[in-house]
Amino acid sequence: METRRERIGNVVTISLVTVLIWIWAAGETREDITSFTDLRLVGQTKGSVQIEPAEMTSISFQMRGARRAIDAMAARFREPIEIQIGTMGIPAEPGAHEIDLLSVGQLLAEKEDLPVTFLSADPKVASIVIKSLANRTMTIQVVLPDGVRTAGAVNISPSEATITLPASLADLPDLSIDATVSDEDLADLTPGRLQEIEATLSLPSSLAEHAGEVTITPRKVVVGLKLVSTESTYLVPSIPVQVAGPPTDLDQYLVTIDPAAAFLRDVTLRGPADAIASVADGKMSVIAFLHLTSDDLAQGITEKAVSMWQLPPGVTVSSIGDDATSNPMVSLTIEDRSRQP
Repeated sequence: METRRERIGNVVTISLVTVLIWIWAAGETREDITSFTDLRLVGQTKGSVQIEPAEMTSISFQMRGARRAIDAMAARFREPIEIQIGTMGIPAEPGAHEIDLLSVGQLLAEKEDLPVTFLSADPKVASIVIKSLANRTMTIQVVLPDGVRTAGAVNISPSEATITLPASLADLPDLSIDATVSDEDLADLTPGRLQEIEATLSLPSSLAEHAGEVTITPRKVVVGLKLVSTESTYLVPSIPVQVAGPPTDLDQYLVTIDPAAAFLRDVTLRGPADAIASVADGKMSVIAFLHLTSDDLAQGITEKAVSMWQLPPGVTVSSIGDDATSNPMVSLTIEDRSRQP
C-alpha cells in the first residue's frame, strides 16, 4: 500500500516532469523574429587588402526556428560579426563583388550549429570592392617652410616609415613620405639652439588626392633641427594705395586713384615670423604708395607704379594676386586745382 510520503513524492515528480516538458516545448516552439547586426570584413592577412566598405551596419535578418535557437542567434547578432573574406560566401579576389547577405546569414547560423532558417535580409545584396595592398618602406623627407634656414643636418627619428597602399598605386611617380614642418611648429623655437618638434607624416602635396587610400606607419616622427632664422608668409586680402609726393605740389594738384585700383588684392608678405604676426594681428598696418614727382604732377600722368611700401622691418612683398611683383601699375587722374570751378 502506498504511503503518504510516497504519494507526495510521486506528485512532486510528476509536477517537475510536467514543468520540464512545458519548458522544453516552449523552447522548441517555432517562431519568426527580425534581428539586426553589423558585419565587418577583414583580409586573410593583416594589411593584405583594402575592402570598401569594410563595415556594413544595421543589416536586418528575418529568421525562423525554435525559440531557443533564434534567441541564441539574435544574441550572437548583438555584437558585430567579423568575417574573413574568402569565407561565408564572400570572395577574396581583388575587384568589385556583389554579396548575397541572405546566404551569409544562413552560413553564419550553420557555423554556430543553430537550426535557424533565414527568410530574408535587408539589404539583400551588398556591393564591395577589394583592392590588393602593397607595402613599401621609404626614407622620410623633412619639408620645411620656404625661407627657413637651419645650421647643420636636420635629424629625424625614425628615419624610415612604411606606406601601405593599393598595389595599383605602388609605382606612382614622385611617391615619397614627407614630414612636413609648418610655420606654426617653428613659431616658438629659439634660433641657434638644437630643438625637437613632432611632425605628422603624409604624402607629398602632388599626391594629395590619394591620401585617403594610404596608411603610413608610424604616423608621427620627431624632427631635430637648429634654426638660423625663420620666415613666415601671410596673405593680406587688401591693402590701400595712397599718394605721396612734394607737399607743396600736392596742394596744387588733385590726384584721384582709379576706384578699381584703390586697393591691392591678395598681397602675399614674407618676413620674420614676429613681424608677420604683427600684421596678422592688426598691430601693424601695411600701405602701398604712389610716389609722384613734380614732373609727374605737371605732366598729368595717367598711371604710376607702386614704388614705396609701409612694412614692418624685414618684411617684403612676394606677390600681388597671381603676379609675382611688388610694383604694380595703378591708374590715376591728376587735375590742376587752380582750374577747378
